[in-house]
Amino acid sequence: MLVGIILIALIAYLWGSIPSGYWMGKLLRGKDFDIRQYGSHKIGATNVLRTLGKVPALIVFLVDISKGLGPTLLATFVPFFANGGWGPAVAGLCALLGHCFPIFIGFKGGRGVATGAGALLIISPYIFLISMVVVIATIAISRYVSLGSILGSATAIICGIIFYFVSQNNPQFLIQVNLANLFFLVVVPALIILFHYDNIGRLLKGQERKIGQKVTVQPGDQKA
Repeated sequence: MLVGIILIALIAYLWGSIPSGYWMGKLLRGKDFDIRQYGSHKIGATNVLRTLGKVPALIVFLVDISKGLGPTLLATFVPFFANGGWGPAVAGLCALLGHCFPIFIGFKGGRGVATGAGALLIISPYIFLISMVVVIATIAISRYVSLGSILGSATAIICGIIFYFVSQNNPQFLIQVNLANLFFLVVVPALIILFHYDNIGRLLKGQERKIGQKVTVQPGDQKA
């Protein structure tokens, strides 16, 4: 069991460390371009959207989702990695950590929203759908991607706790959450919220950028 968990954790971390947003900047703007010098100083799809445009952002978004989805799928369907459901939970967590602290570019990555969502889709599709409704509705109303990500993550935590206790008392309930699922549903969304600490500060001050606002690609930009 321990060997399987360690191995899937390593695979997921390295998979999650693929810095798609960073590489996209290099591909489009040259080898000296580092997207972490602009906008939010992160490598996620939102910062790519602000600095490089819609098509690059969509590509990065899909790759980042796959970084959570792939290792979690592997841990779900390969018995050696599954370990009673703990393999997928650990894979999802380590993929998130890989995205946020990628070994390939000095451990400075993104906030992990898309990667965490990809893992959540495998671990609990129903909670993924509920959280996505909150994310989309929040962004549509407020135009703040960060606020949507924070509230969507909070929704996943609340749903995970509620459905865990409901499913423990009712094994026939549609949404089943075991202890391994609960671990993922609490720890991963909590980390995503924590990684948005600077966004939370700007939201409270009314200084957060809304979706669609562009970033001028010049060295020395302030965080946004």
